[in-house]
Amino acid sequence: MTRSFYRSSARGFTLIELLVVIAIIAVLIALLLPAVQAAREAARRSQCVNNLKQIGVALHNYESAVSSLPWGLGPGGWNDWGTHPLLLSYLEQGPLFNAINFANTGNATYAGAAQNTTIFRTTINVLQCPSDQDRLTNAEGHNSYYGNAGSTPDSLYNSTQFDGLFQYISAQKVVAFRDITDGLSQTAAFSERVKGIGTLNNKQIDILTAPSSSVWNVAATTPTNTSQPYYAACLAFTGVTSTSSLWPGLAAVSPDAAGSLWFSGYQTFSRYNHVMPPNGNSCGYGNYGGGGAFTASSRHSGGVNSLFADGSVKFIKNSVSPQTWWALGTRSGREVVSSDSY
Repeated sequence: MTRSFYRSSARGFTLIELLVVIAIIAVLIALLLPAVQAAREAARRSQCVNNLKQIGVALHNYESAVSSLPWGLGPGGWNDWGTHPLLLSYLEQGPLFNAINFANTGNATYAGAAQNTTIFRTTINVLQCPSDQDRLTNAEGHNSYYGNAGSTPDSLYNSTQFDGLFQYISAQKVVAFRDITDGLSQTAAFSERVKGIGTLNNKQIDILTAPSSSVWNVAATTPTNTSQPYYAACLAFTGVTSTSSLWPGLAAVSPDAAGSLWFSGYQTFSRYNHVMPPNGNSCGYGNYGGGGAFTASSRHSGGVNSLFADGSVKFIKNSVSPQTWWALGTRSGREVVSSDSY
């Protein structure tokens, strides 16, 4: 009887009890996983904000030393340096800046230019948003942060319509802080843009992601010096999935996926404008020298981080009104923008 008593009291878990325990563990994991993911994204978003703040400090130091902000797109003729190379010395990248060959040899910023290959292929950590999945496969260093060209479709290249901070230098125009009459705290300087896929013409793969790095082909509207007509034309492409409607853009230039070259000043690589709201459609017309709507975008939920000219970083919601977004893109539009409107 004694042996029988001990044998019956030492039984293990039943199958039902084991299944209950497994179910409880599964429920706990399901509850904790979103919290863990949210914590990770909060850390990535914080790092993104810090990256933009470092760019802001570099901008202020550059302006203090040179009495102007950098250009947006360099002299031209395959000497098309963007804003980032000029800021290197102020981003603790002095040796990299000193190694650049800025001489216009006809292909100084061409991705295959031998004299700057090492420079081109350097990855600069402060230019990478950790929340964005980098699906680019080209050897050159990539970029997540774009400079504000203004709020009109023609602001990227047309000097008479340029109302942002970073202009095509052939217009012989650079901006100083004294030119930002709307106020440094009311004018966007940099924001994010999601990276594309691959190296050349891989936009078809990206067409269904949200937000997408793809750019729709929308002809220039009349007049092209105001945001509203082009905003309406670009907005009409919401929900379109036809790859035949994609903007040809820089198809003749390899690579042309968004963010694939950190050193180039073209809108595909390092400049954006405020025609479409954050994470909205991007549209282009003409060739790479044309205009369009190349908007800010990010993998952060609900909006984008934006660096303002005063060095502050603010989160701009997708739901911001077009009028407010346009106003934040101009340096001297005389708009009155309330801080609670975005």
